[in-house]
Amino acid sequence: MRRRLTQAASTLLATAFLTAGGAFLVTASAQAESTRQTHAAAGWSPYKNYATYAACQREGGELLNAGIIKDYECSWDSPYWLLSVYR
Repeated sequence: MRRRLTQAASTLLATAFLTAGGAFLVTASAQAESTRQTHAAAGWSPYKNYATYAACQREGGELLNAGIIKDYECSWDSPYWLLSVYR
């Protein structure tokens, strides 16, 4: 009887430990994903392609003036102009 109680208690403790550990890992994983998205959003990224350099500059200027981005760059990305933005 004592052996069964000890075995049951150890099984319950192991289950509780694994459940708590799993909850911690899920929380840690969610926080890491959030941090990764924040860092990815705070750098240069391609935004959109434009047929002309003037259209690319105009859109970049509008986004900058609206405070949506911190900087922009238009570069030739054949056959279009690529607007890259810095957030």
